[in-house]
Amino acid sequence: MAEETGDGWQPVAEGSALAEQSEQARLKAGKRAACVAKADSIVKSNVVQAMAMGLIPVPLLDVVALTNIQFKMVDDLVKLYDIRYSKIERAVARSFILGVLPVAGVAGVSSVFKALPGVGSIVGGAGVSVTAGGLTYATGKVFTRHFAAGGTLQDFDMKKARQYFLQEFRRGKQFAKQKINAPQLPAPS
Repeated sequence: MAEETGDGWQPVAEGSALAEQSEQARLKAGKRAACVAKADSIVKSNVVQAMAMGLIPVPLLDVVALTNIQFKMVDDLVKLYDIRYSKIERAVARSFILGVLPVAGVAGVSSVFKALPGVGSIVGGAGVSVTAGGLTYATGKVFTRHFAAGGTLQDFDMKKARQYFLQEFRRGKQFAKQKINAPQLPAPS
């Protein structure tokens, strides 16, 4: 039997079942943290792609491209979290993405501005870029949170997700604005 440390606690014996459980929990937590970091990277790279898509000069083509970027991002997150899913479950993700498009109405309006010669394409492109970045960020954060908590597409709750989405959409627009305002590296001479 192990000696007490004076405060009532006994050290865990190396090789014991408790030590093994502790090690397994530590490894699992490390894997979970690495997964969340990779998910964050996936989301942020897709935000940049979505923002670039906002610069497409053809009205409404940018909105179609945005939905495809988001579908791909959710697919990448599903693979990262090793979630098996059927076509029906994939439809859940598509329904959510398409269901938040009313929030994206600003993207559609900004996209239409691109049809105006000159300043319309600049104003429209900037508006769509920030909105597309915010939408993609929020969508990614919703699915990351759900999958990180052990959720699947089968138990995805649209109402809870929509509330969290609106919260993250504001953060996403801020993130997109920061990306736009970030100092650029000088071009090589």
